[in-house]
Amino acid sequence: MTSRRKRKTKCSTAPLLGSTESRLVRFPLMTGRNLVWAAGISALFASLVLATEYKHGYAFLAEPSYPPDFQHLKYVNPDAPKGGLIRIPQMGNWDSFNPVPPRGRVAAGLSVGSPTDNLLLDSLVDFAADEISTIYGVIADGIAIPADKAWIGFRLRQDPTPRWHDGRPITVEDLEFSFDVYKNQSNPSIQNPIEPFTHIEVLNDREVRYHIIESERSNPLLPMRIGVLPVLPKHYWESEEITETTVTPPLGSGPYRISDFYVGQWVAFERVEDYWGRDLPINRGRFNFDKIKFDYFRDDQVQTESLKGNVVDVHVENIPRLWETAYDFTPFHRGLFKKSYVPQMRPAGLWWPIFWNLEQPRFQDIRVREALWLLNDFIWLNKRNYDFYSLATSYFHGSPMYASQGVPEGKELELLEEVRHLVPSRVFTEPYGPPPNQGDGWSRDTIVRAQELLKEAGWVVKKNKLVHSETGEHFHIRFVAVSPALGGSFIHYTQVLERVGITSSIKSPEISNWLYRMRAGDFDGGAIWFLPDNTPTATIDNAFNSALVDLEYGSNWANIENPALDHLIEKIKTAEDFESYAAAIRALDRVLLWNFYFIPGMAKEKVGIAYWNKFGQPNPVPLNRITSHVHLWWWDEEKAKAVDDYTGRN
Repeated sequence: MTSRRKRKTKCSTAPLLGSTESRLVRFPLMTGRNLVWAAGISALFASLVLATEYKHGYAFLAEPSYPPDFQHLKYVNPDAPKGGLIRIPQMGNWDSFNPVPPRGRVAAGLSVGSPTDNLLLDSLVDFAADEISTIYGVIADGIAIPADKAWIGFRLRQDPTPRWHDGRPITVEDLEFSFDVYKNQSNPSIQNPIEPFTHIEVLNDREVRYHIIESERSNPLLPMRIGVLPVLPKHYWESEEITETTVTPPLGSGPYRISDFYVGQWVAFERVEDYWGRDLPINRGRFNFDKIKFDYFRDDQVQTESLKGNVVDVHVENIPRLWETAYDFTPFHRGLFKKSYVPQMRPAGLWWPIFWNLEQPRFQDIRVREALWLLNDFIWLNKRNYDFYSLATSYFHGSPMYASQGVPEGKELELLEEVRHLVPSRVFTEPYGPPPNQGDGWSRDTIVRAQELLKEAGWVVKKNKLVHSETGEHFHIRFVAVSPALGGSFIHYTQVLERVGITSSIKSPEISNWLYRMRAGDFDGGAIWFLPDNTPTATIDNAFNSALVDLEYGSNWANIENPALDHLIEKIKTAEDFESYAAAIRALDRVLLWNFYFIPGMAKEKVGIAYWNKFGQPNPVPLNRITSHVHLWWWDEEKAKAVDDYTGRN
């Protein structure tokens, strides 16, 4: 049954400019004594501004590892040659170049919140991929935070002068405009992380301050939240409708501009030869290709065959069967085609765990969710997937900092005591582990226990079908998967469900329809790649905060409303030291696990990349973003010629 819950859109209708959200410091025209007074106040104000201590970087609950005079990031080749082309596949399609509104599917290369993945627009700062969470200046050359943390200040760079691709300089008016757009007119994934910011204050032609509500000032991630948002060109968007989708390439400031495209199928970016920021320490050795093209596919198998046919160049391969068997062809054996694992410096998270739509009343019963959890046999599934995955027993699998282990103690236990009355007792007494299955596909003991739990919840078997003893409702699960390959991974699980009388169906719609159904709640069971980063506050908040359940275009697709989780999310947001931050995440991990909202199973600590051997690349080191690696590669003329000669002959 399709969900009919009326969802709210958290987009203000306040005007973009001239609102109280944006305050520009100006003095009225004065004469005589008033002019002298104003001049004195201006001088005092200017002295306070000049006294602000700016730093070259900011690290999450630590100090930046790179000094103020660093020349380049350690993991790049600063002398990497520029040139060539890289073609990267994407799943699905796209219909807009504007990432601001909630509607539309934004083309690759235009990410908001990850500067590395936004080729068109620069941000005030960017992350160093070899640190847990540290930012360094791009458009800004300084970051300032006062002792009371009431605001975060940025100072625009002067040498070189940041500028748009049309040659005009980036100004504080652009920062003011961008903040108003993101605060009032953008989609929830942008609005929610910057909700603590009340307004922007423009001090002069180089300096701004983003002011923070008092209750959120201790959040150490706020400098990243505001600093990594792409700066928008005010003079361009004043004559365009920024709240609507568009396929007109917008003006940018970054290392690339959109050069060509076919709506829904591909988009190409060309390197900007006179890019203003090409010699910045944060950028040296990056963005080396003359052209980057993203090709879209709607089927995993077609995407793989396109890679083998030299239609695209590189692909992150997540499907075990394809990784193990699809690339066993002549170019691989001749060294013209490569497969390699890329180490990651981040939690592995959960790879496509099944989760339940708690809008459906039957999934609100924890006994039902536990029964469904018991019926999943990860060991059996992984054997048939070439033992490709690790067994995940945490939402933050692979992170010694955030993954819960054993039973809670110390700060973690203290936090859980605050919500003891709201969480299952096993949170305190048992280490979480996988269902007690042995890898034979199904276990009689676990099936018996699952049937007991279902019966306790009011579900009984009649004529081989599971029905509710009071309502007569038949227990049927509609699984909706993002791709046929993922849908295929559900088949064995549905066969086990049949043993307890649960019927099911599996649909793998076109990706835009899949996304619509997830957002609208038009499913019973789904699966999603839960990939937290090293500072996963925003990921956690978007996925599990009760306040976001009714939010149109939100990400709490499981519709989880749990006051214990809400309490722990606030503890995560307001942690003032790393020990408290990590303890709150581990506590949240336990509450999630023992509520059986998701069925953890698959995880992968290293990411498999398959690619044509056309490229030079620095020595691989663990980085905190998968895409960071590709942006460090460069075109190797000799290797590319060997590949093209072979594929041209064959």
